Amino acid sequence: MSSDSTADTPLELIVYLKGVSLTHPLPKRGTVRIGRGTQSDVRIDDSSVSRNHVLLHFDGEGGIELEELGSSNGTQLFPSGNGQEEREDTQQIKLNWFVKAGNRIQVRPGDVMRIGSVPCVVQPATGEAPKAAPPVDRASRPPSHNESRILVDPEMKRVYDLAVRAAKSDIGVLILGETGVGKELLAETIHVNSRRVGGQFLRLNCVALSDSLLESELFGHEKGAFTGATHSRAGLLESTSGGTVFLDEIGEMPLKTQAKLLRVLEERRIMRVGSTRSRTVDVRFVAATNRNLQREIARGTFRGDLFYRISGIQLRVPALRERKDELEPLARHFLETFCRRSGVPVPELSPSAIDAMRSYAWPGNVRELKNAMERAPFLSAGGPILPEHLPQTQLEEDLFPENEVTDVLTNPAELLANYGRRSTSDDMTSTTKNLPPPAPLPMIDDQAERDRITEALDQCGGNQTRAAKLLGISRRTLINRLDSFGMPRPRKRTGERTGDPW
Repeated sequence: MSSDSTADTPLELIVYLKGVSLTHPLPKRGTVRIGRGTQSDVRIDDSSVSRNHVLLHFDGEGGIELEELGSSNGTQLFPSGNGQEEREDTQQIKLNWFVKAGNRIQVRPGDVMRIGSVPCVVQPATGEAPKAAPPVDRASRPPSHNESRILVDPEMKRVYDLAVRAAKSDIGVLILGETGVGKELLAETIHVNSRRVGGQFLRLNCVALSDSLLESELFGHEKGAFTGATHSRAGLLESTSGGTVFLDEIGEMPLKTQAKLLRVLEERRIMRVGSTRSRTVDVRFVAATNRNLQREIARGTFRGDLFYRISGIQLRVPALRERKDELEPLARHFLETFCRRSGVPVPELSPSAIDAMRSYAWPGNVRELKNAMERAPFLSAGGPILPEHLPQTQLEEDLFPENEVTDVLTNPAELLANYGRRSTSDDMTSTTKNLPPPAPLPMIDDQAERDRITEALDQCGGNQTRAAKLLGISRRTLINRLDSFGMPRPRKRTGERTGDPW
């Protein structure tokens, strides 16, 4: 990937991969190869992406062209705005437009490229080099990244108050919470409010490193300590002296490394791999996990003495579904930030979309909400954001499995009263002869049942899963009833998209 430091408007490529957003700087002039291969300038590790998938060409004058390299799954371009403006190749690009192999097509900031099944966006870079956060007023409760105004939930306010107080000393802090709730943001708040604010904040993901590599990364190594150690190298703990180390997913750390980390916590000294001399380090540890560490201690996969060392104070970040008052302000913050960064108008967040957000479980928590707000402007095509532009129904089949939903159009309590106790497969043989014969199903007039089905489908906009839930039956039963009555299976009138880039 070539680059030109004189670029007037630096650009970056955002890759939305497996629930996270990855940022890659782009040059003013040159060519960037994107693919799954190890020689790619931007490597996208996804099975839908070919080894050599596309090229991005930069002419030095702000022009960008996309060249498809004959990939297996193709590339689509989704223009920002209404998608109907003329481009330099005189073609009107429409949504779901596939780029032909060997062709070059103009790309503008804000356009979405779907490379295989992975969405990517070229946008102006946000751009400054990371620097230490400034000191903050200890009387406030400020999360970093200018999100203090989003602390609405009382429990979140309490957690951040505790975090600010804990920051004043070097007491060990263990942050608990589901994936995506904002544990790293809380850890940064502790760093920003501590005496170490001028030092480095180091995030270390314990999942991403193997046993030997994790030890080498943490403590460093001497030349010749292992194959490939061609020179001595200071470890992350040693190089972060005076700062804060955030150990994310500490529950995944191997037992051998746990023992060495415990020694560091007790003695504040480390020993490089292959060395016989210890070195002093001055770091503050903040750890986080989505696991139940006490259960892991009982299983023998986590050291109890390390747990008590890192958990001087435990802070639990509630899941997003537990703090629904923060949904709307968080959503607006992410939406405005993304649109401002991408140079696109901020769409209206409709009341119905807000209601849909409040009814959705958000299993991916704040991270999922952020990604949803970054997708929504492209799905709404410049119009207001509606429920169909949000992930409110994508998990319905999992939330309402067929074997947990009654299969008759009647009240579930009435069904159980008619049928008596349900027997499992293990006790069916021994108890069947003792059960009274089941009462006949309540008779329901065919036309009345047709009307109920039609009304439910109307209320749910043709969505069969939601209509089945409204009727109190499984989706399969609803389909069977439609077939038996000769009623056509409807298509959803809203929210049923094809070629959706996300």
